[in-house]
Amino acid sequence: MYIGLGSALIFSSITSASDDQRDDCYNLFSAGSYSSAKQQCQELAELGDAKAAFLLANIYYQGLETSQDDQRGLFWDQIAAEKGHPESAYRLGLAYQLGQGVSQNNSKARHWYQQAALAQHPRAQKLLANMFETGAAGEQNPARAYQWYMRAAQQGLADAQLKVGSMLLDGRGVEANRASAQHWIRKAATAGNANAQVALGVMLTETDPPESLSWYERSAEQGNGVALQNLALVYYVGQGVEADHVRAVELAQQAVEVGNEEAASLLSLMRLETEQQKVLELQAEKQKLSQQIIASMPEKAQAEPSLQLVSLPDTGLIPDSAADDSEVKPAVTSVIDPKSQTAETFMPDVKNPYRLEDGWVIHQPSSNFTLQLLYGTDESGMLKYIKQHQLPESVRYFRTLRSSEIYYVLVYGNFTTMAAANAALMDIPESARQSHWIRKYRRLQELYLAP
Repeated sequence: MYIGLGSALIFSSITSASDDQRDDCYNLFSAGSYSSAKQQCQELAELGDAKAAFLLANIYYQGLETSQDDQRGLFWDQIAAEKGHPESAYRLGLAYQLGQGVSQNNSKARHWYQQAALAQHPRAQKLLANMFETGAAGEQNPARAYQWYMRAAQQGLADAQLKVGSMLLDGRGVEANRASAQHWIRKAATAGNANAQVALGVMLTETDPPESLSWYERSAEQGNGVALQNLALVYYVGQGVEADHVRAVELAQQAVEVGNEEAASLLSLMRLETEQQKVLELQAEKQKLSQQIIASMPEKAQAEPSLQLVSLPDTGLIPDSAADDSEVKPAVTSVIDPKSQTAETFMPDVKNPYRLEDGWVIHQPSSNFTLQLLYGTDESGMLKYIKQHQLPESVRYFRTLRSSEIYYVLVYGNFTTMAAANAALMDIPESARQSHWIRKYRRLQELYLAP
């Protein structure tokens, strides 16, 4: 195989090339006269000219007016790399790392990447950094990885800028610095890196929702599956934009189509809740129609028991069967969460202090947020979960109806901002944070059906 030959011995008796020879080689290649360039460049390469050897390697790799021959390309790339040509050294590093045309060898790949990186080749610097980050270079060294990523980032390589930002954000190989992390991620995002645009969108979610939305959109336009999924969630919950469930479902579908498998479960949930919302709207319309019918009846007809429609009191409470015909005004208790600016009202229950009155959720401020911790059909399991995970005493759950079945929704807190809700996560034991969902009361109210 050509790449294994000792190139220094082949040309030891040849000394130098003239300027005319260089001009002929370079100009013929630039003009696309590859057959003539091949002859001129080979003579020049044999005289030790690194650029001529690099051009000759290109002619063989691409089969320009000659037979394609990767082995000859590798041979001339090694000649050029040994003479200090950065691009040839970079390509040689790739060949050894991937095992293309040569036996896979990370040690040699690191050697050639480092030679190109020292010559300020940004992609070689990034790949060398990656070898130190993953341990493929023979040692796992996050600090050295960060240094090489930074050198590539400073030369404008967007992928490296995103890496620098993520390492600064996480404190890997360097002291964590969120402001600097955002600086580098923004650079990569501005350069058009779709993943950086998603990352910047996430960072701006709480501080600047409109700008966060714009970065998600720019990334989504490039077909980024994560951006499409995040954008779907933004439109679904109405975060920084008017809620649009139809648009949200469309975006989630696009995310699935571009290969984001995680978006499939989100899409299913959105479709289910959309159908439930339709049912809720139909029930509201039916109730409105019933009221119109009653209102249009003569006074006497309205008083007839057979024409009365059964309806719940405003509180959503079903009177006890033993109660008399007098107005039911149950005593209520207010509990104010330490981080909340809004009182939560619920019916006390000596046997079960965690269960809220039916209809409670309807009376909460619709623009506020809460932490949804659990959702299911087993009330005893709900109580067991609270005890098992040692949840705060102020957690509560309420009943709702789904497909003619009673469901229980466990929530914590009543917060005026998403930031406050996020901060309240620290009150929840880590074992119970896996399935939490920060939700607006408005969405819970839309989905609520009185049992």
